[in-house]
Amino acid sequence: MRRPILRGAGKILAAAVLGTFGCATANHNVPAWPAPPAKERIRLVRTYSSAADLEGSFARAWRKVAGVDAPVSLYHPVGVAVTPKGDLLAVSDQAIGSLFLFDFAAGELRTVPREALGGPPMGVAIAGEAIWVVVPDRKAALSFDRNGKPLAALELTDCERPTGIAIDSEAGLAYVTDTSSTNGAGHAVHVHALAGGEHKAKFGQKGDGQGDLFFPTFVAVSADGVFVADTMNARVVEFDKQGKFVRQIGERGDRFGQFDKPKGVATDSFGNLYVVDSFFSAIQIFNREAKLLLFFAGPGDSPGFLANPAGIAIDAQNRIYVANGLNFRVDVYQLVNTSAADSQAQGSAPAAN
Repeated sequence: MRRPILRGAGKILAAAVLGTFGCATANHNVPAWPAPPAKERIRLVRTYSSAADLEGSFARAWRKVAGVDAPVSLYHPVGVAVTPKGDLLAVSDQAIGSLFLFDFAAGELRTVPREALGGPPMGVAIAGEAIWVVVPDRKAALSFDRNGKPLAALELTDCERPTGIAIDSEAGLAYVTDTSSTNGAGHAVHVHALAGGEHKAKFGQKGDGQGDLFFPTFVAVSADGVFVADTMNARVVEFDKQGKFVRQIGERGDRFGQFDKPKGVATDSFGNLYVVDSFFSAIQIFNREAKLLLFFAGPGDSPGFLANPAGIAIDAQNRIYVANGLNFRVDVYQLVNTSAADSQAQGSAPAAN
């Protein structure tokens, strides 16, 4: 029998999620999941919102004493991408209209302003030295180096409203979600060659049937396939890399393994799928067989908790970066005490059928 996550609506929903998802271990009150006595699997590492988060404690103290204004901060982060080494974090801010580049190796924050982008940015992906960002108003994906220097542009005129992007570096392909537009077109995934921009394929169509999409937002590519956040159908749809339907993960509901507004999707080094639900402000983890392993976070404004989250990215060390939209920051978590074998067994919370 499936256990309910939530019951009710509005504030009752938020309170229910917080009670179910939230906990703090005895490790200096660092938020961690699941709650004791279960083995800890996810731990909050830190948060990022501005250049101040890259400064040392002395620099922060000096700026406070000197009365120097705080640097520009994230206001509504939406998309995130990270290098495999975790030395560069790219964040799109829809409200400010800029692309933030947190260069941890250099200890600097750089921004690509709205004027250089031509509109508010959305989905972000990193492939090699190129940072790709989707600009819906331009119907294009633009790439920059880690210093914010323009590299290339990918025209997306076949899309009504391009939103999310994922890169298959080995194949040299970009997968872009076409959310929709006022005329109701879209609801698909377009595949473009990074070199030359040739349109290679399109899959998905408006609907709620097998392989259909309805306002898809974010997308992730793994060694196994393509995962699309089918947001208004409250599910994730898995395709192979040729666009053939594989399966549906989740469904609309308030139980474990179900969603309301799935958005960010990403996979870790074990092939597990992480899905951000912007309405429940929570993240659920599924194994390769689409069985639910764990859920974490929940609504709130303290570190580790979320408010209208969107994009998610995972580096090679299984650090998890989440765009925490209405908390004006990116929260970073670490997968701990976990091996490949742990992903084979279903977790304590059953997945939706």
